[in-house]
Amino acid sequence: MGSDVWGVKWRNWKIHLKEQDNIVTQTRNYGMPRVYNLIKDPGETQNVLFPETWVPKAALGQLGAHVVSLKKEPPIKPGTKDPYTPQK
Repeated sequence: MGSDVWGVKWRNWKIHLKEQDNIVTQTRNYGMPRVYNLIKDPGETQNVLFPETWVPKAALGQLGAHVVSLKKEPPIKPGTKDPYTPQK
């Protein structure tokens, strides 16, 4: 939310770095990410970081590439009128 990364979805995996149950509850910041297999656990209830320790390395590499792409082409600011023409 905002400029913070709360999680990454990669293939059938989801990694949470932060979680919040609803808008009025506290945000939980994790020192170690939580990993969920979305095929086996679509409700994201079972953290499977161990034994799936390879998943964060694979998924967070994709996050790095995404961050680089945002530096090249920043997100469109809220309230921008249509039609949008990117700056060159």
